[in-house]
This record gives sequence, structure tokens and C-alpha cells, in this order.
Amino acid sequence: MGTWGTGIFSNDIACDVRGEYRELLEDGLPDAEATQEVLRRFKDAGTDPDNGVCFWTGLAATQVQLGRLETGIRDSTVAAIDSGGDLHMWEDPERGKRKAVLAKLRAQLLGPQKLPVKVRRPGRIPCPLQAGDVFLLTLADGRKARLRTLAVEGHRLGDFPIVELIDRRGRRFRQYRGDDAFDPVGSKEKWARFEIVDGIRDVPRPEDIQVVARGAPPKGPVTVITSMGWRALRMECARLLDDPGAQPQRGLFR
Repeated sequence: MGTWGTGIFSNDIACDVRGEYRELLEDGLPDAEATQEVLRRFKDAGTDPDNGVCFWTGLAATQVQLGRLETGIRDSTVAAIDSGGDLHMWEDPERGKRKAVLAKLRAQLLGPQKLPVKVRRPGRIPCPLQAGDVFLLTLADGRKARLRTLAVEGHRLGDFPIVELIDRRGRRFRQYRGDDAFDPVGSKEKWARFEIVDGIRDVPRPEDIQVVARGAPPKGPVTVITSMGWRALRMECARLLDDPGAQPQRGLFR
């Protein structure tokens, strides 16, 4: 488990629980069923002697925020805090801070609760491209980067394209940094290939994308390990266009 602070949501488990529970509500699951599904998915975490407190406090705090605190979750969380919580995993002064955080949550759990907050499913993020599209993306400096759409991945929040940077002849750029220890040959992801995950507001305007060709997308799964937003994609394309080591026409990278 990753932990970066003493706060209720300053660890991976609590953040994961919050995200899972909220998504279930967004998808229309009734409160009690959403709780039971989270308990099922995090069964091992809930009984872990070290990390169980993060699970219970994460779920309880999320339910408090949404006005949906259930009696069973409240009682289990209070019991976990009263038994010492996870203070044995902390050293002073962080132990004192964590103790105060747990005490504050305990008071919230036993105090008056707000009415349920309406949870709506976020609008789906549109994708301006289709698999197989070759398009020009206008960069911040006015240049146009040529990219190929390898696939469009469907997600509960929208459709996200996987693209790769190419030249006019369709040859692929490589991810390459000549100023550090990045190894363009041994890299797990040698091609300049990215999954674009971004919010609705950041989807490019129609005038910023020019589809210049439509072809058949690759058959089979597309391997990609790098994700970024549209703004970051523009910056990365500009960097690669200026990096001689990334150019497709250079011998080894042909």
C-alpha cells in the first residue's frame, strides 16, 4: 500500500475504496448494494491487521461526504479506531497527527449526518477520431504534428484514442531522450505511442484536428504504456519533432 501522509485519503487503499464506491453509485447501484460490492471487492483489505483501518476509514469518510453513512460501516470503523487504529505503524510526530485525524473522523461518524448528495454519472468524453484516422494536430507553436490513430478504447467515462507520431511517409517516431539514460533500443515502449486520456474541456476543437487519411487500424491488441492528456501530447510531439534521436529517417530508427 502506498502512503504519503496521515490524512484519511493519503493512502492508496482509501482512495481506491472512495473511487470504487462512487463509481458504483454513479452507475445507478442502490446504496446498500454499492456498499456490499465494495466489501466484496476489498474483503482482504478489510481484515488486514495493518491496512484494514485505511479501508474502513476510507469507506466511512466517503459515505459521510455523500450523506450515505450506513450503521454497520459506522460501527465497524469506530471499533477499528477505538482498538488503536493503525497508530502502531506510525512514529512521532506523525503518530500524533494520525491520531488526531482518526479522532476527528470518529466524531464525524457519531455526529449528525447530512442528507444524501445526488451522485450523477459524468458525461462521456467524446473522441474526435476513429481508429485508422491519420490526422494533423496543431501544436502550440503553430506547427502540425502528423499522428495515426491505432485504436479507440471504450471506457465508462468516454472513448480514448491511442495514437502514434509518424512522418509524411508513415514511418514511426521513437520515444527518445538524448539528455538522460533513456534507452531507445531497450525500452519497453520504443515507439512514440500514447493513450490520450483527458477531460471534456480539453478535447481539441474541430479546427485543431485535420483528418488527412482514413485507413484500417492494426489487427489485434495495441501495446501502449504511456498515457497523457491532449495538452501534454502537443508538448511531447513538439519535443520529438525537435529531437534528432527520435526521427524515423535515422538509420537505426528507420
